[in-house]
Amino acid sequence: MARTHKTILKPQVDESFELDLSPMLALMVCLIPIMLLATVFVKINLIETPLPQVVQDAIQKDEQDKDKKVLISLKMDTEAGPVLDVSRNGKSLKAVKVPRKGMAWDLDSLQSELITLKQEHPDIFRLELRPSEQVPYDDIVKVMDEARQSREGKVKFDIIGADGKTVKSEVMFPNVVFSNVIEG
Repeated sequence: MARTHKTILKPQVDESFELDLSPMLALMVCLIPIMLLATVFVKINLIETPLPQVVQDAIQKDEQDKDKKVLISLKMDTEAGPVLDVSRNGKSLKAVKVPRKGMAWDLDSLQSELITLKQEHPDIFRLELRPSEQVPYDDIVKVMDEARQSREGKVKFDIIGADGKTVKSEVMFPNVVFSNVIEG
């Protein structure tokens, strides 16, 4: 008896298929108009504070001064507390450790130290802020508000404009800049 081999032929099945993109297209047709409409409601605003023209001229003069004589910076650390540093040409002239109220920032002491520094350096309008990563955003905003102007206008500073006019203003450091944005 002879053995016979049966050959099993597999049916020819087309293994390629078409991907149905209609659900994804329908999703895009719905999402794109919603996203376009949502962008209308998102706005980034700057709060412009009305400053006298003489003060604005003095601030512009300070910004255009390429060789800064004095640099005032505030290091904010949750453990060590705030430290104000005044430096000239990279050399620290004065470092003031501002006390804390328990675990909170002592904004009254910070305000008085900033007033003292502004009285010593009336032509400086820039404060470099260096908060550590652990400092909450709310605390940074409070410190920035303290640095911009004296509270309730109780102290006024003589500001000399570009044309030589002197104006009294409660503006201290309206240009608060972050100096440690790129770290690690």
